[in-house]
Amino acid sequence: MANFSGRTGGRPRRVRPGFVSRAAARFHGRRDAADLVSLLREARGGRVPSDVALPPHALGIRSEVERGNARLRRRMLVDGHVLVTAIQSESVRIVTQYTVRGRPAPAALARYGQMVADWRNRAAVQRAKAQELADQANQLLACYWDAAWQRARRDMDPDDSPLDEHRPAGWLPGAVTLDASWHRCDDWLDTDSWYGTRSAADRPAVQQALALLDSQSTTGPTTSRT
Repeated sequence: MANFSGRTGGRPRRVRPGFVSRAAARFHGRRDAADLVSLLREARGGRVPSDVALPPHALGIRSEVERGNARLRRRMLVDGHVLVTAIQSESVRIVTQYTVRGRPAPAALARYGQMVADWRNRAAVQRAKAQELADQANQLLACYWDAAWQRARRDMDPDDSPLDEHRPAGWLPGAVTLDASWHRCDDWLDTDSWYGTRSAADRPAVQQALALLDSQSTTGPTTSRT
């Protein structure tokens, strides 16, 4: 098992693959290479180590992505506080009008739809930034593992089974993917939600109103009785 005792791993301050960041990732890859030989050998079989077995520098890159995602979410919720509050309030009115009173109000639903569209557009912008963070992190991880691979290959005993000339394509331990929550940004509108199963009757007004909106978008507006 790799031994990284006493090493901080050179945790990056920001995930930005500029010249300095790439050079730092390569430096740490070369420095850690001797401890990574057994792990690198496993690449032949396509085995990728678990997060627990990742070296500190790779873990540091992943941690920076998590912090970056948290900053993006917080900024989105803070900057959009007025919009979120308006959507929550309007959700109650929409549910009351459609579900409780049973009197469709297409004009009100259209206004609500505009607010939700604004929220989803904002979410799409932040989601793109989150994807950029993931892509940049993977660039740094590639620099790290390429440097470790080449240094380990160079320093390996000739009698040992040598590594291939290059790191296998697609073998990138610690690779970052976009957090799945970015595909469910509507969930963030329900500030009192928790993860768990709810019956249809227990769903909060925001979820009910969004379901009404999406169903009307699919089937077309219902003629008002008023």
